[in-house]
Amino acid sequence: MVLLYLSRQTPFSRRYNILNDVAIVGAGPAGIAASIYLKRAGIDVTLFEKDEIGGLLLNAYFVENYPGFPLGVNGKKLCELMKKHLIEWNIKPIKKEVKSITIEKNNFLLNTQEGKSIFKALILATGTIPKVLDIIRKKEMVGKLVFYEIKNLLPKLKPGNICDIIGGGDAAFDYALNLADKEISVDIYFKSQRPKCLSLLEERAKKSTSIHMHPCYTPIDINEREGKPEIRFKSIKNSTSQTSKPDYVLIACGRHPNKKLLSKDLEKRNIPGLFIAGDVKTGKFRQVGIAVGEGIFTAMKVEIYLKDIEI
Repeated sequence: MVLLYLSRQTPFSRRYNILNDVAIVGAGPAGIAASIYLKRAGIDVTLFEKDEIGGLLLNAYFVENYPGFPLGVNGKKLCELMKKHLIEWNIKPIKKEVKSITIEKNNFLLNTQEGKSIFKALILATGTIPKVLDIIRKKEMVGKLVFYEIKNLLPKLKPGNICDIIGGGDAAFDYALNLADKEISVDIYFKSQRPKCLSLLEERAKKSTSIHMHPCYTPIDINEREGKPEIRFKSIKNSTSQTSKPDYVLIACGRHPNKKLLSKDLEKRNIPGLFIAGDVKTGKFRQVGIAVGEGIFTAMKVEIYLKDIEI
């Protein structure tokens, strides 16, 4: 439903005559679920995604706790199914980055590299971004030899490559199992005595001959030597150091909510029509089921909000 914005003729409304219903920024599980719900409710939806559809789910090797898949499902495969669901409802994500958001006259002005659009309501489902290590000496190594997302590393790998993973959580071990399945030799370094991942992931890693765990080590320096990364680790037990020279490095040391479009001032204010959903809201509780539920719940609140402002 697209309305001509003829009431309340302000300078703002004269510059942008088309007032759309809802913008959703981010086509991960939360944004996808919200867009499908709203489309079914007869509400016009514009879904923005600067990258690939699926968000963090694209990094998942094996999802075992999402209802409807008793044998588990690969994250990329689940993303493909979600894409088909969008197609079924004629929802076509716009591959543009939203640069900024301006709030004016209770409407939301979204600025992309190709223009501006206004909306009655806005859902931010921008997910999370990785925590960046400040020990990488050459920034150009990132995306070439050092990676924060396994989806960006996979196209570069060849069987027999060696990859160091820094981190001991669920993501790190999920990545390790994924790489081992592709005949990559994996060394996982983490600073605790025991990894912080699910015990079943640790047990699977132990059974793999391609995965080697190195507890009580923290990285102190990542540099480049002869076209390969060189990592210096410090032992927490005895303060000794050791050097590793893999083909690639994958960093999985946690993530932050991606709130770059949401200033601290906007976050504190209760702004009518602004909604936040998914990992950007739930933080460390990053589960596809939570994100989907968050998306639907948020979409229901948006539906009520739009009905209220129409009245």
